[in-house]
Amino acid sequence: MNVQDLDDPERTVQSVIDYPGLDRFQWKVWWVAASGFFTASYSIFAVNVISPSLSYVYPGCTTGVSTNSLLINLTTLAGTMVGMLLFGYLADRYGRKAVYGLELSIVVVATVGMTTASSGHMNSMNVYGWVGFWRTMLGIGLGAEYPLSAIIASEWSSTKSRGKMMAAVFLMQSVGQLAAYAFGLAILKGLSDYHGLSPVETRYEIASPTIDIVWRTTMGVGAFPALVALILRRIIPETPQYLVAKGQLAGAVAAVSHVIPVNPANPVLQQADQAGLAVPRRSIDTPFSDFGNQRASWWTSVVKYIREVREHLAEKGRWRALLGVMITWYLLDLAYYGLGLDNPKTISTIWLSKPPPNSNVSTSPEELVCSNAAWRADPAQPNITIYEMLRQDSIRNIVTISSGALPGSIIVLLAIDYIPRTTWMGWMFVTLAGLFAINGGTFFVTFETDKHALTVTLYVLAQVIFNLGPNTITFMLPAELFATKYRGTFYGLAAASGKLGAITILLITNLAVYGGETYNHKFAAMLLGFCPAMLLGAFITWVWIPEVQYPRGYDSKPERDDNASDDGRNMENHTFRQKLKLANRPLLDIAQNPGDGQILGMRQNISRLFRATQTRVTDKARRRLSMAATDPRTNSMDQHNLFYQVVDVGQEVDISDGSGIRRGHYE
Repeated sequence: MNVQDLDDPERTVQSVIDYPGLDRFQWKVWWVAASGFFTASYSIFAVNVISPSLSYVYPGCTTGVSTNSLLINLTTLAGTMVGMLLFGYLADRYGRKAVYGLELSIVVVATVGMTTASSGHMNSMNVYGWVGFWRTMLGIGLGAEYPLSAIIASEWSSTKSRGKMMAAVFLMQSVGQLAAYAFGLAILKGLSDYHGLSPVETRYEIASPTIDIVWRTTMGVGAFPALVALILRRIIPETPQYLVAKGQLAGAVAAVSHVIPVNPANPVLQQADQAGLAVPRRSIDTPFSDFGNQRASWWTSVVKYIREVREHLAEKGRWRALLGVMITWYLLDLAYYGLGLDNPKTISTIWLSKPPPNSNVSTSPEELVCSNAAWRADPAQPNITIYEMLRQDSIRNIVTISSGALPGSIIVLLAIDYIPRTTWMGWMFVTLAGLFAINGGTFFVTFETDKHALTVTLYVLAQVIFNLGPNTITFMLPAELFATKYRGTFYGLAAASGKLGAITILLITNLAVYGGETYNHKFAAMLLGFCPAMLLGAFITWVWIPEVQYPRGYDSKPERDDNASDDGRNMENHTFRQKLKLANRPLLDIAQNPGDGQILGMRQNISRLFRATQTRVTDKARRRLSMAATDPRTNSMDQHNLFYQVVDVGQEVDISDGSGIRRGHYE
């Protein structure tokens, strides 16, 4: 490492991280980030397991809308949005390490609090009030995990392994989702056997104590990985990029010494740390003004920070990238959470193989006046017991969701270095639009018939494409596109936009789709409605979000390979597979010049599309003219007309030089 070059310290620090490739310390960073993200996923999707249990143990009449489930999900998502926005900003203001672990402390406390929620002595309290409070607090901790895990993984990764590192962190969402369903099933079976609960038990006074233990245990399990991750996070130092942005060069060198030993006692480093960094050449490198200054008021700092953000986004059209990731994440989560959150009713709907029978069965005194129990989400089995309902939900979730989500995450992890991320995300949006069009169109035929397997298959395939494309890549891009100084804030905005989409579709499904007795047409309309949303996502990706990789075949300066030996020699030849890889652009280069020669902007891309279309028309007319010229059956008048057709099209195509095509024929 050339520590004498203080003019561009962030690039120098990145070169140190890049040198060993994917080393032991970076794997440690992955493990710490992945364990927290696993906890976030487990706790979010465990609601699909605990919601029916809560409705059974603490029943109440509901008409069309499962208000208890809606309360749990809305409070969780609202808290998640707050956590994303708040901790994203705090990570930029006080540092990643300063708040990295605080969010998991909130998760642990909120999880324990929720597992102890009760209705008090003789129903002196509302249990759902307590559940809503603790789910809100839990959501804040879970939401904070998104920006923190992503930017920690991004800033501690080598440039070459950044895509693989972040995709591996996001893999934990699918693993946590599967764990929520599998643990819920295992806990149900184990506790029921231990307490002697029969799967066919219908008496509320016998089944409810065991089911109460089941949901509390399922929820409480999520505190253990959070606690482990909380302990491990204390060993991860502050990211060097953040320390450089703060002007603490010696601290940055001490941080990168975890990768390669560097002597922080170098007199040049001490002098630079005392005097601060030289005046940066780029506005994105400007140290954090007023951050940490005790004399400046908090409100003054926030106002100044907002003004700096606006100026930064105005430069080089950076606002396009921010709006692009915000809108695409919103549109993605409309569909993703529309199919995967609060989904016992959704899963039961697509599995219907025949019209459901009518029943007024009830299992508790409070439900005797209701047409049915709220936890009975399967219309095909109105007499189902709570044990069978929970068991069926878990199995169907594994078959319908995890069987597609987990393979999709694994495939994209293996392929992440070979695909242009932004372009790939756009095409996967288009693929999802096609799938939803087919699924929504065929649902009218497959609903309540033995052809429901087609709907289930398309549903699984959609889960594969979600994680193969937009779901994984929207997690990655905000951590790559923006400057260190604003990375946490902008990531929080993008992620919170996604959860706003989740809230939107949650309200739509509960209040509109499942608000009546006949909902098959509404459900099909929802699936069809996802089609234009996905197409809009593809369009926004195309016109506003830049690529974060170099084109294939780009001759970048040599970089140490992840498979290199300790002496720096590459142990692997450049095979055909290696040539297919796309090199990642360094974070600093992306922040300096997001577009880097790419055409960004709505008008520019639409104009380019029309020019390309007209060029193809011109080429076709030229071929016709060439064939006519060599065809003895074509008279001179036909050739004359064809020639001027080419000239007319050429004048429309070549705006800058209208005579260009004419010269091609006359000269």
